[in-house]
Amino acid sequence: MKKIFLFLNALCLAACVNPPKGLEKDAFTIQSLRDIDQDHYRCKCKKVRLGGKVLAATALKNQTKVEVLSLPVASYSAKPVIDSQSDGRFIAYLPGFVDPEALKNEYITVLGVLSGKESGKIDQANYEYPVIQVNAYKQWQQRQEYYYDDYMDDYWDGRFGWGRPYIWGRWGYPEPKRRTVLY
Repeated sequence: MKKIFLFLNALCLAACVNPPKGLEKDAFTIQSLRDIDQDHYRCKCKKVRLGGKVLAATALKNQTKVEVLSLPVASYSAKPVIDSQSDGRFIAYLPGFVDPEALKNEYITVLGVLSGKESGKIDQANYEYPVIQVNAYKQWQQRQEYYYDDYMDDYWDGRFGWGRPYIWGRWGYPEPKRRTVLY
């Protein structure tokens, strides 16, 4: 009975981690700029799911051009992993009009087709941007969250009472830390 209960709980929790509608991946979807090779550019048919931080956005006639600092995307939730290292930049063309100011410094995940390369500059350096024609995208909302380190336990050091005084804050309580989460 206990095993059945644990299995059902795990099944319910796994159902909560689905990506947003339209951003589901399959076995053939490219999920990193490092995985793109020259054959993919010639084909112009490869599906990609990439994400990251929007650096610049420009409204064009029937679409919006977005320059994105690429970050790894979580496999199940499709959210960009904020604290990870970038593997480059890409340009995404979103269908229709999206206000460029609403996109700047936000996090985004896109699903679309790799359609080629576009030459540009990063400061004084020349750069070849992979270009994605987007079919679906999600702009993630940022939220600041406060938390305490796991090791901040009153009884951690084996003594009863106030614990280690050198890790406590100004008034004798542990100080919270702040992190950014996407939802």
